[in-house]
Amino acid sequence: MNLTDLQTFSLVAETGTISAAAQRLGVPKSTVSRRVRRLEDALGCELLRRSPRAVALTEHGEVLHRRSAPSLQELQAAADALAHADTEPTGCLRITTVPGFGQSHQFVGCIRDYGLRYPKTTIDIELTTRLVNLVEEGFDVGLRLHTGALPGSPTLMSRRLLRFDRAMYASHGYVEEMGAPDTLDDLSRHRIAAHSIVDVRGVRWLHHGTPLSTHEALPTPRWLINDSAALERFAQSGAGLALLSTMEGEALAARGDLVRVLPGYEQEGATASLIWPASRHLAPRVRAFIDHAVETMGDPRP
Repeated sequence: MNLTDLQTFSLVAETGTISAAAQRLGVPKSTVSRRVRRLEDALGCELLRRSPRAVALTEHGEVLHRRSAPSLQELQAAADALAHADTEPTGCLRITTVPGFGQSHQFVGCIRDYGLRYPKTTIDIELTTRLVNLVEEGFDVGLRLHTGALPGSPTLMSRRLLRFDRAMYASHGYVEEMGAPDTLDDLSRHRIAAHSIVDVRGVRWLHHGTPLSTHEALPTPRWLINDSAALERFAQSGAGLALLSTMEGEALAARGDLVRVLPGYEQEGATASLIWPASRHLAPRVRAFIDHAVETMGDPRP
């Protein structure tokens, strides 16, 4: 099987027409048709259904395109890395992460500074709660939040960046109305909100970094909210105490928007790790971002 023929077929599958693929490649349409037919002959099956106006993938064609596209992308990335070795990072860097982390001042500051540092790059960010397949969907890097060890994968590399715990915050108005809790036992008389993905019944409290053997659970929250930004707004509204990530809670407290209650007490939180497709030849923009993310968001704590 000829690699050029496979690449040509993949481009036809992506563009939808032989003429569009020919225009992208800068070759006659007859050349594209000849390469696809040669690939069909080599595989012994029909890959395209042809009509005067368009082409459609056969069942065999869909399978071949789905299975070969990630490998072709990796080959192209390797070729790009060689062609741009030791050059300034350029091109579009595609990043994906969850909305809560994507809206954090750590992440926003990181990508802002990266863009200023490497002006020949552009950054395409997708914030989503679904589990993204970086290789199949063409992302350069992802930032994932996880508790415990990050699941291993032979197709991905990873680097731990930072850990952030959770603490209690409230508005100044709520503290004036209800008072601030002095102990963990006092939480039972307060209205509490938490993120819906947090297992508040099974996460230990820490006191100045030391795990406590008691008080392993919060009172059942009255409100569960599945969006970090909405949870922060809830705390600012004065309706109750909110269990927020210290990543954002401390920034809000520093601005005077919230006050931290029960200082010194935290709940064990999640870790943010950087992941990227395993490759011996990373494009300069990807390698530069990995180094930059470690430099700006790397956690000095062991």
